[in-house]
Amino acid sequence: MKALKYVILYLIILQLAVPLLVPDHEVYHNRIDYELTKSNLHDIDAALDKIKRQISRSKSDNYIILLGDSIIYGSPGNSDQPVNVYMERLARETMGEEAPAIYNLSMPAMQLGDIYTMLLMLDKHNISTERVIFNIRYASFVERNPWPPAVFWLKDELRKLDPDTFAHIRPQLESTGYSVPEGLYEKYKHWLHEDVLPSMSLFRYKDFIIKSVKHTYTRAKGLPIPDDALGDPRPWHQKEGLEQYLKSDEIVNSYTDKPFDLSDASPDVFFLNQIIKHQQGTNTMVVFNGVNQTLMEAYVNKEGYRQNIARIDRMMESTPFKYINLEGKIDDALFTDHTHFTPEGHEALSGLLWEAYTK
Repeated sequence: MKALKYVILYLIILQLAVPLLVPDHEVYHNRIDYELTKSNLHDIDAALDKIKRQISRSKSDNYIILLGDSIIYGSPGNSDQPVNVYMERLARETMGEEAPAIYNLSMPAMQLGDIYTMLLMLDKHNISTERVIFNIRYASFVERNPWPPAVFWLKDELRKLDPDTFAHIRPQLESTGYSVPEGLYEKYKHWLHEDVLPSMSLFRYKDFIIKSVKHTYTRAKGLPIPDDALGDPRPWHQKEGLEQYLKSDEIVNSYTDKPFDLSDASPDVFFLNQIIKHQQGTNTMVVFNGVNQTLMEAYVNKEGYRQNIARIDRMMESTPFKYINLEGKIDDALFTDHTHFTPEGHEALSGLLWEAYTK
């Protein structure tokens, strides 16, 4: 009996100590660690834990949340180059000590369904969504046939946090291959891996413990920490093969000039409306990210493309959110491909976002 008490005490100490022992920057450094998180979505909860601790230590609610896909995430550059880094610099230059912290909780491939679910996850962690900026893009409203899923990453979180919304979108998710566990054993295994183990600090932080140990060993050997860029951040005109890529089915389908259905039947409009309901009365801004006008000339000059953007503009201008359309607003030389930016492009993006948000 005495031994059991010591075991329980040890587990309690471990539960409390692990989050404090893992350095903050190993869990969240300007953005979520995509390479780890794509294989273990529970790493998002660890990042939110750390952000909540930072907010609690600062005793301030002066912060902005960025949500979105790979553009806001900062692909293909490294974690010192996403837009929030430059926005914070601008904020300090203009506001001094009153400058807000800006947390980037985007993930490549995030859909509007993921953004809505992330808002619910922020609620769960008691992180305010009073000030939020999120992005949409042309491909956000292209008809799904059936790919991609309307919730790319956070399906199980949506199922737990908003069962009614999950039930509404479930047919679309299942059409892309998603399935809810069936049978007693499968349900038990899913419950264990999705609910029980993630509540334990050692499990929740295991990826970052391993990362921290590797980085400590690397530094001890006098070697630099490997760059965490997701790809080649050079300007698009220095790369080969992009023109061929732009003719691929992926791009052709993503930039179709077929008229958009922006009715409630669209999964993306449905989630946009869910976001509007959640964010009523808040300081929220939506960013429409444009494309490289030179590289995408064959697409952007089509009448159907321009009409679809006009439809998106009208829809967004009818919402209670601030809205900025960046189509053609950033120099094409600052793109690294058809839609992503060089580090200098992210710096230019930061200026446009900061000016629009603080008007």
